Order: sequence, then structure tokens, then C-alpha cells
Amino acid sequence: MILLEYISGHFVMLTELLGLWILLRVSVHVPKRLLNITRGALVLLLFDSVISTLEIHTQSYETLSPWRPILTAMLYTLQPIIMFVIMQMTAPMKKRMLWLIIPELINAGLCISSIWTGWVCYFTEHNVFHGGPLHYLPYAVFGFYLVVFLVQSVFYFRRLSLRGRFGLIYVVAAPISGVLIYLLFGISSDYSSIFASAILLYYLFLYIYMSKTDPLTGLSNRQCFYRDSKVLSSKITAVASVDMNELKWINDTKGHSAGDAALKTVADCITVGSGRQKAVYRVGGDEFVVFYFGKSAEDAEADIERMRAKLADTPYVCAFGYAMHPAGEDVDITLSKADEAMYADKSALKRAVLEKGGKLHRRCDDLK
Repeated sequence: MILLEYISGHFVMLTELLGLWILLRVSVHVPKRLLNITRGALVLLLFDSVISTLEIHTQSYETLSPWRPILTAMLYTLQPIIMFVIMQMTAPMKKRMLWLIIPELINAGLCISSIWTGWVCYFTEHNVFHGGPLHYLPYAVFGFYLVVFLVQSVFYFRRLSLRGRFGLIYVVAAPISGVLIYLLFGISSDYSSIFASAILLYYLFLYIYMSKTDPLTGLSNRQCFYRDSKVLSSKITAVASVDMNELKWINDTKGHSAGDAALKTVADCITVGSGRQKAVYRVGGDEFVVFYFGKSAEDAEADIERMRAKLADTPYVCAFGYAMHPAGEDVDITLSKADEAMYADKSALKRAVLEKGGKLHRRCDDLK
């Protein structure tokens, strides 16, 4: 009977968990670490829903069952752990962050000891629940991890477009609103269905984000460039082409790890000033494209100078070219014009070095 009640009461949640588990097996853009963390969260969530169902069942007893305090302590301990695991999806804990686990260790110890001490909660012989002096501790720990998670998400998705940020706000705000509604109106103490929906939404959002992101630099990738060049064509006012000089030489002489470090540095330099009116894409090995929205030629030139200034503090050189995007013109045509300007700049850079008797690799010789 309890099994049937559990399945009927959690059918949607179980369907979501199973569906997400299947998605994890066929995901191609997600690193193995994230897959394992998500699987761990799903297992904990399933365990949480079973414990919650059993605890709710013990509430119907006329006298206190010895299992109810144990099940309640397990719930108060497990739910912050689920939030802690979800945190790892976008920011895995490093050694310097080990202190983050301390609140849950304290919470777990006090919740378990509350079975005898009643510090967090206690029950009368007639099976009536009462909150102890530390009744809100599990909620406070859960809230603490939620805040950390929100901060991590803002940092991780800092390069999102405006539309992407609205999507992230919904993904995060929807489950939080559900929990607040449950708390305010006392609808239920079983939050497993909300957790399941939250994990599903967040994973799908993360998966879509990763499918559009270059894993090395964190910039939007070629597929995203193709899509935005069509969808946002009417909003693009200028296009810049950026090409990093001597990447092949760095890879051949210093190793691919040095080449990867160079690309990351260049990506950081050319994303300076990125926001609603600038989008940066890595479209090839050492090739980047910048879309400007609502920007003039003077704005594009000023931004290119800012990017050059940032690069001047590094051992790397990039060639730049831009073209204005007239209304109705295909973005590919505008990009071809920007490429022509970029290749002219590349030739000028090389010519200037040779005329001064320098070496083309002069700035990269200092690389370790």
C-alpha cells in the first residue's frame, strides 16, 4: 500500500528523474565530472523522497513511532546535502573551499543528536511535532548553500546574453518560489518534486549553455555564431574579425598546453567590455568574431583599441579588422569585408616587424 501511495504521489517526479537519467547517458557536451555529480544528486533526491514518504506515513500514528524522529533527522540532514551537491555542478569544491562543508557537518550532528536531545525538534508521546531551539538550523544551512549556489551561477554564466540571463533567472527563481509557497501555506514538507524539477531545468539549461560554448576559452562557439548571425542579423551593426598570430608556432615549439594558455589569455583580452552590445565567438583554432549591436564605426574602432591595449600587456599579438553591417546585408558578406581588413592588418604587423629587423616570433620567445 505504501509503495502504491509513493508511486502515485511521486509519479511526475519519478518520470523526471528517469528522463534525466536517460539524458545523462546520451549527453555529449557534458564532462564526466558533471555527469557523475548529477547522477549523485538524482540518487540523493530519490532517497529523500522515499524517506519523506515514510515520515509522512508515521505522522498518522496515534502514538509516537520510534522511526519518526529518525526519519525527520534524516530529512533535515539530507536536504542541505542535496543543495550542496547541486552546488558542485558549476563549481566543484577545491581544497581552499573545504570550509563550505562545515555548516552541513554541524547541521548533521545536531539533527541526529536531536533524536535524544530535542535541540532541533522533538515529539510528544501522542505523536505531536514541536520545533526545538535550533528548529530553523537545517533551513538556514540550506539557505546558505542556496546563496553560494546563486553566486557561483552568476559567475559561471557571466558571459550569457540578455536572453540567456532571463532564462537563468527563471530556472533558479521557479523552484525557489515553489519552496516559499510550500513554506508560507504549509502545503507539504516534501520538497522532492520541486528539487527534481529544479535539477532537470538546471541541467537542461547547463547542457544548452555548454553546447553553445567553446570549452577551452568559455566564448560562444562556431555553432552559436552561425545561429546568432541569422537570428540577430537585424540587430548587428558591426562585425570584427580577430586572428591570433603565431599560434601554430607556439604549439610546435612550446607545446599545446602553452597554445591553450595563449588562447585563454587572448579570449580574456578580446572580451573586455563585453555586455549587451558585444558578443564574442571563437569560430576556429585562432580565429574570433565580434558582433556589435547598436554600435557605430567609432565605437567599434575604440573597442578594438581597448582590445589591443589589453593584448599589449601579454606576449601575444592579434590582427584586427572590422566592417559595418548595413541593414538587409547578409552577415557573411560583412564578415568577409572584416576578414579582408584583418588580413591587411596582419600583413602590416608582419611588415612593421621585418622593417625594424625584428623576428616575427619576438614576443613569444619569452614563453616558458
